Amino acid sequence: MKARKYALPALLLMLLSGCLSVYSNTRLVDVKPDTEKAARPPYQSVVVGLLVDHEIRPLLEHAIVDRLRDRGIDAHAALDVYGHKGIEGKSRDYLAQRMRDEGFDSAVAIHLLDKKVEDLHVGGGVSSQAPVTAGLTMQPETFGPDFFITETLYVTRTDFWDVAQQAIVWQGTTVTANQRGLEAGAEKFADTIADGLITAGLFQAQ
Repeated sequence: MKARKYALPALLLMLLSGCLSVYSNTRLVDVKPDTEKAARPPYQSVVVGLLVDHEIRPLLEHAIVDRLRDRGIDAHAALDVYGHKGIEGKSRDYLAQRMRDEGFDSAVAIHLLDKKVEDLHVGGGVSSQAPVTAGLTMQPETFGPDFFITETLYVTRTDFWDVAQQAIVWQGTTVTANQRGLEAGAEKFADTIADGLITAGLFQAQ
């Protein structure tokens, strides 16, 4: 069972390492609507949580919240509401009651499934030859020596939780490629998550 659990992230990393730009990029590559139960949209108020104990947590939570608010959705960062470990290890009954008490009817939970760092070889190569009419040299010109770019690929899973049903009603998997880490690609990552939730019809965006 554990092998199957990690099969998708590993496959996605292998397939997408060759097609994602070495610059900041995030793609939603897999979507599972009505994951545990059927969604009951539109949802009115959502809390967003990154389930990773890392310094990037506030950056990414607030980036997603900002994107949702830009679209007219009442969104809040879990870190601001519950603190660093306010809901860690709690039962679904407990979580649902806490969220109802705060006025939330839904929650977004983001899990980091996999991270891969690799060095990509970039050849200096030669330039193309200039046309005769250009009056320039016809000799190819070397751009420069070969070099390497360190590429980091992240696979994340986003669970959208219906508080009343205590069930995941939408799930999306994203792959992010960024030379400088997930922090540098926070805005693109947040846009992709927000757009995925809205495209799924979970919110009535303004």
